[in-house]
Amino acid sequence: MIKKEKALLIGVNANTKNNFDNSIEELKQLAYTRGIITTKTVLQNKKSPDSKFFIGSGKVLEIKKICESENIDIVIFDDNLTPTQQKNLENIIDVKVIDRTRLILDIFAQRARTQEAKLQIELAEKNYNLSRLTGKEKSMAQQVGNIGVRAGFGEKKIEIDRRKIRDRISYLKKEIGKIKCHREIQRSRRHEVPIPIVSLVGYTNAGKSTLLNHLTKKNNVYADDRLFSTLDATTRKVKLLSQRWVLFTDTVGFIKKLPHQLIAAFKSTIEEITESDLIVHLIDISNPNHNECESIVLSVLKEIGADNLPILNVYNKCDIVEIKNNNTDNYINISASTGFGVDRLLYLIDKQLEAKLEYRKISVPYKSLSIINKLKSVSKILKYKSFKNCTELEILIDKKNWGQIEKYLSHNI
Repeated sequence: MIKKEKALLIGVNANTKNNFDNSIEELKQLAYTRGIITTKTVLQNKKSPDSKFFIGSGKVLEIKKICESENIDIVIFDDNLTPTQQKNLENIIDVKVIDRTRLILDIFAQRARTQEAKLQIELAEKNYNLSRLTGKEKSMAQQVGNIGVRAGFGEKKIEIDRRKIRDRISYLKKEIGKIKCHREIQRSRRHEVPIPIVSLVGYTNAGKSTLLNHLTKKNNVYADDRLFSTLDATTRKVKLLSQRWVLFTDTVGFIKKLPHQLIAAFKSTIEEITESDLIVHLIDISNPNHNECESIVLSVLKEIGADNLPILNVYNKCDIVEIKNNNTDNYINISASTGFGVDRLLYLIDKQLEAKLEYRKISVPYKSLSIINKLKSVSKILKYKSFKNCTELEILIDKKNWGQIEKYLSHNI
């Protein structure tokens, strides 16, 4: 059995107005997700970080004593540390020191399943590690001039390591670029046979994967009560109550202080949201800090240019917390685990997508009646009337699908 690491968490409160306690609690959840046991938390009120240790020098010695008495394996800071601060802390405390960014990167590395996610996470890690390469100038030298030959120090080991990382970063970017091109080809094919896309977004552990499993009546999307249980975007076909098909996409969860390396690495995946016809924003109502979580998600959507898309706000986990009935056309209470309120959610999604539909009246000859099955899946049929040689239909349909139907009819009439 693998021994779990024991961690000491460190938090610095620079502004009492911030939700400091919530941030520390989230750090504990991140450690738990990583498989680390949290034994103790050390907090310090400090207006500005110390350039040498981030925390005060007296607090560093206090942490050293705690690590020795509690047999601590790793010290985790809730904020990002500079390479110098991390090195100085490790020299004194004499245990491994990491920051919030490193912890999240480790979790992402654990959870990655697809090749794209693995490449994206490795890219984020390489960018993070590049700034943390340190070494003494002369002792790191690998080549020097021979006796009697006038030459200085050759290339240092740190320079070789940096070049290796930069080369790897360049390779990873190319590979991710290839996957992005493949995704764009798939997207163009989807546009040829347009099906509305609904993106599930939300703070990490809001219940997106659980909802997708309920909608598809399957449990083939991994879901767990941990932060970042899934990283890979998953798309599933779901039939609405109107019998129209839509594509539901489960996206990576957002989090406070999400490392900029990860945002950059996952940008191409996150930007898939901008292709949606509707965004379903899942909010964990059992989280006492859900208002802040909601704001963080909305700010990320704004950052990627998806804030102008229609958004349906959904309060999830209402089976855990009793809340007032605030069901409206823009807010709805559900429980993804029990299925409560999901039918109404599908109804509202149908209603939102219907707002984009246009009225059309068409006449379909009997020899082309096979297209009616297609119409049932991509439009809403209002009236259906049969005549001797044809069938007349009044439908509501979006522009993309109408273009496909019109093209089909022109070739078959």
